[in-house]
Amino acid sequence: MRKFALAFACAASSLQTAPRRCYKARRRHATPDDDDNTKWSVDVDEFAERIESAKAAVVGGLAASVAASPAEFLTHTNNIAQFEFDVDQISIAGALFGLVFRYAVRRDNNPQLRQGVVGAFTITRAVATVRVSDECLAVPLRCGPPLSYLDYAMLGQLVSGLLV
Repeated sequence: MRKFALAFACAASSLQTAPRRCYKARRRHATPDDDDNTKWSVDVDEFAERIESAKAAVVGGLAASVAASPAEFLTHTNNIAQFEFDVDQISIAGALFGLVFRYAVRRDNNPQLRQGVVGAFTITRAVATVRVSDECLAVPLRCGPPLSYLDYAMLGQLVSGLLV
């Protein structure tokens, strides 16, 4: 029964993980000792994991921005700069959601993953509170000094969102 459950889990998660993880997970379940204090519970190709994470972020960001664009456009027809900023922050939130979901389905005890989840939700919440200044120009978004994309007022909103 355990072999069937593991085979089903590997087949269901094949779009989210590197192809060799299922084989290594089966090998891990075959051994009696399980070292939970290591970074990875199984032998993992870290470069392949980074590529899979990048793919999850890109797909999540694109899906979120494409899905939200029509509603955001109807909401901000008179303020294109706010529309552009909102779609950008929604794509950041979608990318972070893709990464968080990818890491949520993992079964290793990497403490950096837990810290990254908290950071992702903090960034998403802070960026959602920022409102574009009246001086901003759209396509591409230009708001002035110090960063061109974010002016001093927007940076202040972002910092206060991160602190609160």
